[in-house]
Formats: sequence, C-alpha cells, structure tokens
Amino acid sequence: MNRTFGPVILAVVTAVLTATAVAEQAATRPAQPTAAKTGQVAIPTFEQFARRHDRDKDGDVTRDEYQGPARLFRLANRYGDGAVTKAEYTAATDRIKKARQGSAKRPGWGRKPPAGVKAIRNVEYAKVDGLSLKLDLYIPEKSDAKCPLLVWIHGGGWTKGSKNGVNASMLSLTQQGYAVASIDYRLTGLHSHPKQIHDCKGAIRFLRTKADKYGYDATRIGAGGGSAGGHLVLLLGTSGGVKKLEGTVGGNLDQSSKIQAVLDLYGPSDLTLFGKRNRHFAQGMLAEMAKVVSPVTYISNGDPPLLIFQGDRDPLVPMVQSEHMHKLYQKAGLKSSLHIIKGTSHGGRQFTDTTRTALVKAFFDKHIRPNAAKP
Repeated sequence: MNRTFGPVILAVVTAVLTATAVAEQAATRPAQPTAAKTGQVAIPTFEQFARRHDRDKDGDVTRDEYQGPARLFRLANRYGDGAVTKAEYTAATDRIKKARQGSAKRPGWGRKPPAGVKAIRNVEYAKVDGLSLKLDLYIPEKSDAKCPLLVWIHGGGWTKGSKNGVNASMLSLTQQGYAVASIDYRLTGLHSHPKQIHDCKGAIRFLRTKADKYGYDATRIGAGGGSAGGHLVLLLGTSGGVKKLEGTVGGNLDQSSKIQAVLDLYGPSDLTLFGKRNRHFAQGMLAEMAKVVSPVTYISNGDPPLLIFQGDRDPLVPMVQSEHMHKLYQKAGLKSSLHIIKGTSHGGRQFTDTTRTALVKAFFDKHIRPNAAKP
C-alpha cells in the first residue's frame, strides 16, 4: 500500500466527522477544551462556507441550499428567516471562537454530576508521547453493592473533543446503580491508528486496577461512544484479544481490556464502504489500511452484545454503516439491536431523550447487572 496516500484519504473521513463535532458542540454548549499538543480545528470562513453551499451564488445560503448538519444552520441563521448571510455567519463563528477561549481557561470543566453522585475529575490513566491522558469518574455516593461501570468515549473526528462531553443518558444512570467514566485519548487523527484504540484499551485496564479504590465492579464494564467515539467503542468491543490492537499504554498488562456490552451512536463500522462515497477510495490505495481500522474486520464469537442508534438522515456516517454492522453481528450469531431514529441527522437531543435513555438502561441492565455472565 502507498503509505503516504493512505493517511491523506483517511483524513477525508476525519475532516467530515470533525466538521460536525464543531457544529454539535457549538450548538449545545461551549466548545470543549482539547488535549495539549493537539491544536484546534480551524473554523471555515464564510467564503469557504458559501463556496460549498451557495448554489445560486447570490451571497446567501438558504435552508434548501444548505447540505450540512441542521444544527449548524440553526446556529448561524440568527434571525430565523431561512437564509444565512455573511454577517450572521461571522457572528456565529465569533461566538464559537469566544467559547473556545473561555473553555480553554477551564481545564477541569465538565458536566455537573446528578444529585447524590460524586465527580472525580482529571484522573491520569497514562502518560504517553509527553501527554497526560486523563479520565473523569462519576460515582454514586451511596450504593448497596459494587455497581457496574459504564465508560464513555467522545467523538470529534479523532482530532478534537473531550471527556467533558460525557453522554447525558449514561450519566443519568449514575442515579440508578451505575458508575460512569469518561475518557480522553490522543487526538492525532485516524491516520495515526492504532494510537486511539491503544489509549482506550489502556483506560479500561487502568479502570480495572482501580475498582476497589472507587467502589465499582471491574468484572462488569459496558462502554459507549458517538461518531468517532462510536467507531472506537465498536473496535474496543470486537478486538478483545487482538494483540496488535492491545498496546501497552498505561501498563497494567495483567488486566483485560475486554468489555461486556457496547453502545454505539452512529459510529463508522467499515471504512472500506466509504469508497462508494469517495472517488479516491476507488483507486484501491487505502484498502489495506481501511480494513485494519474497521471494527467489522474483527467480529468473532464471544464479542459483547451491541446496541446501535442511528439517524436515517445522517449525511456524515450513512445509515448503511450501522445496518452493515448489525447484519454482520447477527450473521455471526451475536446479539445486536439496531434503532433507526427517523428524521434525525448526525447527533442531536433525540439520541439522549427519555425513550433512548430507557433503551440504554434496559440494555445495560440486561447484560452487566449482577445476574449477567462474568467475563
């Protein structure tokens, strides 16, 4: 394989998911601080925005012309008239930049824990490449027994995002007998694979060593992730026992990195399928690398049960990615449940509403409660 061309093509996928991460964070909360030495994703200028979307070249971008995430359009369309002007777009991006500057001054900032839950922030689980890799823990203050642990892996196109954006549904389960961890990992792009999955596995091993200290059950660990985090959690679930993806990040190699249940929110499962959407893949230069980073490559007997949420209007990670993963899981005789959310794009509140939260709870209750099989 051409080793210089492959990373460039993988960067195409990275850029697509990163663009949505910027929009998602800007629309719902201040931008999350990134880990040191990773930098910030540049915000497109209005000229770049218009070049992509302004089909009639009149200087405005209407709702019909716009082809990206709905949240970004709503954010930019300040006056709600269905057309984004240069002034509106500039004002919106200025707000994003200001939020970035503010969040950078709050390195420990994260979601407020629910009542009765203790937050333990910025726990270092490894130090690699001169970077301190950290996680946050949310532990019920009162529990009759050791609770199962849920681990959240954030999205952001493998180049941005933060543990601070822990999934709301999972965090709410801390009031119903679960502990939750949210982890950071190296934001160096998918072309640096397997760095990210090595970090995720290192975090799981570390968390197992600290189970007695923090009071959760190391034998019952579920994990979830969205977008790029969905890709990583799928890979974490399917690659248990795959030595080349284990790594040595953080040590603790006497501990298992296997998890017992997987929650995937619109994560890419098979990067070779992106070839149908991107002409560069047709040249076959990326086939080897795409296969290596794809969770479907490692599906095998004994993989943990899977719950997938996917929007049917996702322009970034097409629905076929989740359908493909679901079908291959079933073909292998594994447990998988796929829920398509109609009218939904890439992310949004629908993925953590009461309906989806109830499904998440039921899924983890079934598979990692005390009466579930131990690893």
